Amino acid sequence: MVRSLLSFHVEAPLEAVAAWAKGRTGGAGVYLVPDPPWTSLYHEALEAGEDPAAIRAFLGELSHLGRALTFMVLNEEDLLFLLAEGGGEKAVLQKGPELGEALQAPPDLLPLLKRASAMPPLSAAQALAAHFGLHPDHALLGFLDLLEAEEEEGLPEEVVYLE
Repeated sequence: MVRSLLSFHVEAPLEAVAAWAKGRTGGAGVYLVPDPPWTSLYHEALEAGEDPAAIRAFLGELSHLGRALTFMVLNEEDLLFLLAEGGGEKAVLQKGPELGEALQAPPDLLPLLKRASAMPPLSAAQALAAHFGLHPDHALLGFLDLLEAEEEEGLPEEVVYLE
């Protein structure tokens, strides 16, 4: 099965992220998964839209809570990785037939992003997540993955669902 996914991650407590996200669900569901010091967000409307501009805008707002990352993988062929802080993008890795190519990062992150750009998108997402201290599996989940897990066996108690 070919996968597409979108995940956001911010270095902020679950409670702060939940309060912030309540008005930003877009009328759809959002899962919040704590992985201290990170909180991961899986946003149904943004995942379905696959719109890089909307993703960038959401990440920019989210990054006012703390350092924030996003991973979007489309059909296991395209990768969009973004790092934002204080409302501004700090690093971008974009590659694949649908998204095109882009690479920008501060000098200390450039070698990491160059190595990741040579990897398949799913492997690159895991490597980048691990570098930032985020659980690598959290980078490979999307809203639909969590919805399926909830329907099949339930989710851990600490996962928060907002509508």
